[in-house]
Amino acid sequence: MESNSKLPQQTMPLTKWIAGEEGVIEAIEGSNRLALRLREVGAVPGALVRILRTGCPVIIQVGTSRFCLRNVDAGCIRGRRAA
Repeated sequence: MESNSKLPQQTMPLTKWIAGEEGVIEAIEGSNRLALRLREVGAVPGALVRILRTGCPVIIQVGTSRFCLRNVDAGCIRGRRAA
């Protein structure tokens, strides 16, 4: 049986990522207010994201901007890690 190591990765909340990981935002779950604020700063589906610090707070980079998020807010952002 052939092993398929190129299976698509599951999306997961940014709180499950480790510092240094990069990927693409797939969805933002949660309140409309949170989603609106994140869209305003460029954290939208399709945007590249990098985890700079884990824990509480989580620090992410979207484009050239860096954001400090509460753990609960970072958990609302689901992404697909880069292969």
